[in-house]
Amino acid sequence: MADQKDNKDSPGPIPEGWVSHTKFKNGIEVKTYLCPATEQEFYTYEDLMRYVRYAKAAKLSIYSPEFEENMKKEGQS
Repeated sequence: MADQKDNKDSPGPIPEGWVSHTKFKNGIEVKTYLCPATEQEFYTYEDLMRYVRYAKAAKLSIYSPEFEENMKKEGQS
């Protein structure tokens, strides 16, 4: 199904909390960037970084202080 890989194929460093992810869609290997904690997925590095910049500025998703607190409450951290 899915395979986590390091960021050797990435144009830049993958932000903390994200992984380079390979999956197969219709028999074709597709490389994506995945946040395992939220299951958000991006197909290009540029899209990932655009989201990361936005999320950090807006304190959303894994970049929100509440996210870690919620994970601890749910027993996932």
